Amino acid sequence: MNQRNDRQPNDWKQRARLLIVDDMQENLHVLMNILRDDYAIAAATNGGKALELARREPRPDLILLDIKMPDMDGYSVLAALKTDPATAEVPVIFVTALAEAADEARGLSMGVADYITKPVNPELLKARVRDQLELQRYRKHPVMFDIAAHRDPAHPPTLLVVDDIPENIHELLDALKDEYRIMVARNGAEALGVVEGPSPPDLVLLDVLMPEMSGYEVCRRIKATRRGDGIPVIFVTVVDATDDKVKGFELGAADYITKPFDIDEVRARVRTHLELARLRRVLEDLVAQRSAMLQVSEEKYRILAHRDPLTGLPNRALFAELTSHAILQAERDKTQFALLFLDLDNFKTINESLGHGLGDQVLIEGAKRLQALLPGCDAIARIGGDEYNVILEHGEDVSIDLTAQRLIDAFAEPFVVGGYSVYVGVSVGIALYPADGTTVETLQSNADAALHQAKMQGRGILRFFSPELTRRAKERVALNADLRRALGREELRLHYQPQIDLFSGEIVGVEALVRWQHPERGMIAPGEFIPIAEDSGLVVPLGDWVLHEACRQIKAWSDAGLAPRKTAVNVSPVQLSRGQLVQSVKDALEQSGIAPAQLEIEITESFVMLDREQSFKSIAELKTLGVRLSIDDFGTGYSSLGFLQQLEVHTLKIDLSFVHDMATNSGNASIVKAVIALGHSLDLEVVAEGVEDEVQMRLLRSMRCDVMQGYLVSRPLPADDMTRFLTSFEPAAYLRR
Repeated sequence: MNQRNDRQPNDWKQRARLLIVDDMQENLHVLMNILRDDYAIAAATNGGKALELARREPRPDLILLDIKMPDMDGYSVLAALKTDPATAEVPVIFVTALAEAADEARGLSMGVADYITKPVNPELLKARVRDQLELQRYRKHPVMFDIAAHRDPAHPPTLLVVDDIPENIHELLDALKDEYRIMVARNGAEALGVVEGPSPPDLVLLDVLMPEMSGYEVCRRIKATRRGDGIPVIFVTVVDATDDKVKGFELGAADYITKPFDIDEVRARVRTHLELARLRRVLEDLVAQRSAMLQVSEEKYRILAHRDPLTGLPNRALFAELTSHAILQAERDKTQFALLFLDLDNFKTINESLGHGLGDQVLIEGAKRLQALLPGCDAIARIGGDEYNVILEHGEDVSIDLTAQRLIDAFAEPFVVGGYSVYVGVSVGIALYPADGTTVETLQSNADAALHQAKMQGRGILRFFSPELTRRAKERVALNADLRRALGREELRLHYQPQIDLFSGEIVGVEALVRWQHPERGMIAPGEFIPIAEDSGLVVPLGDWVLHEACRQIKAWSDAGLAPRKTAVNVSPVQLSRGQLVQSVKDALEQSGIAPAQLEIEITESFVMLDREQSFKSIAELKTLGVRLSIDDFGTGYSSLGFLQQLEVHTLKIDLSFVHDMATNSGNASIVKAVIALGHSLDLEVVAEGVEDEVQMRLLRSMRCDVMQGYLVSRPLPADDMTRFLTSFEPAAYLRR
């Protein structure tokens, strides 16, 4: 979940820290709005305040600095930063309206890392900030930076200059030939030949506008090759082409240089991206070396000394190496993982009362239970006594808490050893990489501290190193437990939202939407409990209940002569992926006695595109039952026309994100119009959801959309209220609008 920096007190410590310096409030707000979702932001409106904040702990990781300021201009601030040992290594990017070559040359000679010109291009700003922060991280890694800093003067880096205008080539050659080996290509085909040849370049300077094959197409083809993917590409373009820069970044470009050239800028950009590429290669080499070392070590561990002799799990020494490997992998892939420390709660009592032999059996069974609960996890260790360690790679805190609680629940079940039912229980401490540490020692220390808190506060519980994450975990775990009970306590409700034909004004269907009436917290929104249900597997019985309840209500409306043509029910990707949906639908139809065509199953487009094999199989099986099928949230999963033809569904639902501002956003209006045309070309009914006002309704009608759904017609209503709505509904009211 995206967390804004002003809502998270510890954000300044957890995310990269930026200091933005500008005397104009409007400029500060522009930069903060672009960067605040990704970084922790501090701001200063003059040079003195900037120096004060830069020297304060924790210091900023990067400074964005305006040049023209009263009292103390950006050059003076930069000079003060670079002469102070405490701030000399902090990279500074000038953000300025000054575009003269002399201004850039002066800043670069003083140690500025880069330039961004006003008005700021958001994507260019983000790219330059990311590049400098990445360089800074590498420079703080002594082993990697020492290796990368060693250069062979006899073999300078090679640049490939691609341009169809000889004057541009000569200008770049004159500027760069003393530092680099230069290769030249006069069109895209020549450039691709050099990149795929025996001596590929270290960096490509690529003109955008060229005949036959544009620079964008050349870049796309370079990045599609295994070798070219690691070669930085810098586009060379005219000054007024900033609107196309986003396209270049999407294709994998590293940066832009504008024509006419500022030679100092060219040299600075080339140096930056050569260094970044070299350091990335070093990191990849280190990861590869560490992986190779681990493979060799793993072979040794099977024979001499790094496996726990009792359980066969990795011991403390091997687990430290596994954690180090996980850190390198996460640093390279920019992912996170969780380190779990588990400690059995009553193990000492078992040893004292039943003997060490049975105690050892409990430890063996505990290891087996962990492996059964975490079948895809190889990093499970017994590090000594009654303690286990686990690495959950690529995890996020939204599911780590429920996974940890599942471990606690499993260890609460008795172990049967030597004819005894033995109860132990387990406490869990959790530290997250990189938020809670970036070294093996720090992560282990913080996970151990969290475990200590768990044992001090009652045992049989989990604690994150971060108190805030612990609080959120407790809330989610409690909500998960309540949801399990809710299924048997009749706390769940179905609300129904009508769907109206845009031309006849008739009700053509309703959508069933689940709600939870919690006895203490009141009505809980689906967005709060559905993700928990999916993480814990509860979404399967929850989905079964929804199907049966919806079919029961359809039967009641049919008996009363009120049933709409169809009632739509959303199904979760978890229901689809586990292959139980078809049987659940079949059971609900048989028990209710309704006609299959009265039920419409809604499947999200994103899941269809994510797991084509399973979704095709499930859709084919559902079609044999005779139910209607709908693709929900259409427009967000990038389906192709051919793909929709294969699915042979009945309905497309346009995602409400496109409908919401279609009256003011021409792009979204075009998407809506295209989806309607696509649906009609396949003889599908098209439903627009999220319709809130008459302007949207009239636009949809003009585009020949079939059906609308949203607050303009009605909010989702409980079954009794929906019955009254169906009874009193007058189509003419919608035809007059």
